[in-house]
Amino acid sequence: MMREVFEAFLTDPIRVNEDVFALWLEGHNASDALVARLRLPSAVPMPFLGGDAAAKHRELLWRDTVDQYRLYDKLEHYLSQPSLFRSQLLFQIPPAQQYYMVERYYSRDADVDRWLLGKKLSGRLEKDLDDVAEHSGRTLKSCRRQLENLRRVYAAVEDRNFHGLPCRAVSELFLLSEQLASKYACLLFILHTRFQVHPHHPSTGFLTWNDLRFFAALLMTHWLPQRKRQSKLILAKGATTSIQTKGNVVENGAQIALRSSSKGEWPAIGFLQEHLKPTSVYETVGLDLSHPLTSCLRDLKAHLINDNDVLKVYRENIMTRVRTAEGTLSGNTHRLNELESKLYLVVHGFLTIGAGLSQPKELQHLLEHLLTRVVRVLHDLIDDRMQFKKIVLT
Repeated sequence: MMREVFEAFLTDPIRVNEDVFALWLEGHNASDALVARLRLPSAVPMPFLGGDAAAKHRELLWRDTVDQYRLYDKLEHYLSQPSLFRSQLLFQIPPAQQYYMVERYYSRDADVDRWLLGKKLSGRLEKDLDDVAEHSGRTLKSCRRQLENLRRVYAAVEDRNFHGLPCRAVSELFLLSEQLASKYACLLFILHTRFQVHPHHPSTGFLTWNDLRFFAALLMTHWLPQRKRQSKLILAKGATTSIQTKGNVVENGAQIALRSSSKGEWPAIGFLQEHLKPTSVYETVGLDLSHPLTSCLRDLKAHLINDNDVLKVYRENIMTRVRTAEGTLSGNTHRLNELESKLYLVVHGFLTIGAGLSQPKELQHLLEHLLTRVVRVLHDLIDDRMQFKKIVLT
């Protein structure tokens, strides 16, 4: 008679080892996961193993690791569709553990995101995943998972024509936390505007993912419509809170965003970097710039450029503020004269950039144009970093 031996693991409810799950998400195989687990000190004494405990311990960990990997491979179909994962009855997993697994499965890696940005989410990007994995230091499997997750989220928001609250839509459709949904919203905004920010770009390639996420959050909270209930980002004491709105939406987010004093002046960039977070975009409506804002900027260029008298007064006001501002070039006559001669280039650069925001082909070069038409012109004139910041804020 032929004798067969079967080995099986039975757990109810299913136990998820967070360390093994993390290794599986990172794309490591079961053998690599076993090596990593063997490096961890065993917190539980196992006298029952008897002699040759090390070999038996290794065998026990190996079988558990293989079983865990088999479980996650079967769960991946459900993890990619969180609503289905929550409703399925095949795998009995506690709700808290389900939430943890979905959150981790849809988590983002800054290095991977940096190399995904600046390209379309097309099939061609699949061919570039090897380069993404090499530059980010992540496995190909991890990069592919994050790309597919980003595609699913983008497609879900695109199906709604990018209307409504994208951050809230991501949170509700994929059952993600507000923090993670906000990160996705910033990613979607950069992808939707098609900003030219790939790491190989000659002008913007030096920017980090944190730089781009801050830039996205800054634009989304100031240049996109916002829910009227948006929590103010440090509204100064004494600053006015009377805002004219239509319905429940503020057309320009800047109306309810940061001000540094009761005079309504804009705060320093350091203040914005400290207080502006990805979660600040939670009440942003849509992913398109405010139409009244772009229309006004287009009209502003036509008004200033075509009216020399108004432009002259504007330039004189700027130079007056620069001369009186503490910590700028107030004591350097030569630099002031040089700045005044180049001021038209800076003003014209700003106006041209603003006028082009209503055109998608111009909008995608926003960062590049800011760097080449404004920042570098000023930087060539002012080599002191603190003075440069003062001039920009003035």
